[in-house]
Amino acid sequence: MTSDSLVQLERVVEEHDELLTARYDRYQLFSVFQPIYSFAHKRMVGCEGLTRVLDDNGSQIHPGQLLGGRHSIEETIYLDRLMRTLHVGNFSIRKRENAWLFLNVSPVVVINGHQHGDFFADLLAKYDFPPQRVVIEILETAIADEYALEATVSSYQELGCMVAIDDFGAGHSNFERIWRLRPDIVKLDRSMIQRATTDPTIGRSLGLIVSLLHEIGGLVLAEGIETEEQAMLAITADVDMMQGFLLSGAATLKEPIPDCQRLFERLHDSIMQTSIDEEFEFLRSFRSYYDAFSRAANMLSAGLNLYTATEEIISMGEVLRIYVLNEYGAQIGENLTSPEQAVKRDPRLYPLTEARGASWGHRPYFRRAISRPGEVQLTRPYLSLTDARMCLTLSRTIQLRNERAVLCCDLAWHSGHTNK
Repeated sequence: MTSDSLVQLERVVEEHDELLTARYDRYQLFSVFQPIYSFAHKRMVGCEGLTRVLDDNGSQIHPGQLLGGRHSIEETIYLDRLMRTLHVGNFSIRKRENAWLFLNVSPVVVINGHQHGDFFADLLAKYDFPPQRVVIEILETAIADEYALEATVSSYQELGCMVAIDDFGAGHSNFERIWRLRPDIVKLDRSMIQRATTDPTIGRSLGLIVSLLHEIGGLVLAEGIETEEQAMLAITADVDMMQGFLLSGAATLKEPIPDCQRLFERLHDSIMQTSIDEEFEFLRSFRSYYDAFSRAANMLSAGLNLYTATEEIISMGEVLRIYVLNEYGAQIGENLTSPEQAVKRDPRLYPLTEARGASWGHRPYFRRAISRPGEVQLTRPYLSLTDARMCLTLSRTIQLRNERAVLCCDLAWHSGHTNK
């Protein structure tokens, strides 16, 4: 393709029923757009341009049947550019002034497009479409040429467009590439949300993944949202945008964009109520441990020894260990563990078991106890370094031989269980 590639594309584009369509071989191509919503704004903030294909009989075929054919590099680049021409033209006609246009770019184009003449800047200029309203979606897992990938991302960002990495979490997606490319948006693959609804471990990790992507500087979009449960999970994980059939399917934009205001209000109410219920149940389920721990702390402060003061709580089923830290966070003595829990230790982790002198001053349970003297603190679940088990920690400042110290108690945790 030459520098006049846009002129060549325009020859096969025609307007039909207020929509731009195009012929390719024996197929008719036209644009549809799937809305992308922000839960916080409770409205559409963008649309992804998608291609629909009709054969000579007027029957719709899957785009992959056309795009997955054995095309040469030149033919693939031509098809990719033809579809983007349709999407930009049709989106411009519909005047969606306050929304991004998401455009997919073929991996073949990412690697080879620069060798086939200028195109995209000319296309945006033709339709007077601001580059800052374009989000280029790149399927990074399909691209092995790191130099070409980085160069393509940079070229679109220099043009003024935003760049999204698509299908993150599928295939060989990795944070190393995200750190290097610094995309503006990361689209979570639908499989991540689907698996998170059935696997509590993935569900807990989703929020951490989103938080890390935010730290890198990217907005996060969850695609494939098909149920309210999936939407609530994505919102709770602090995802910025959502896309999926629960919100809206793909359409030509001749029809009004679905208003999801009521859905979002319902989701908001459900999330708020669930959060209140879960917090109440969380605190209630550990009430007996909280009370026993308070009594142990009081007895230690009154001068009783550690074994006598903790005799009650150490016998309670979910207590993993009890230990004392000095006012700088260094552990005084070894962990006190019940015989029942001692036999459950994983022998492979014995190098981590001895904790005398270990420094826990960086842990939230220590910092919170020191900053709020006399108040019992309870953490959220986290992975213990001592035995690589999920646990929670109770902590409180105490007076130990006229010195300030922090009493700590680790409780076993597994999702869905209730402590009595």
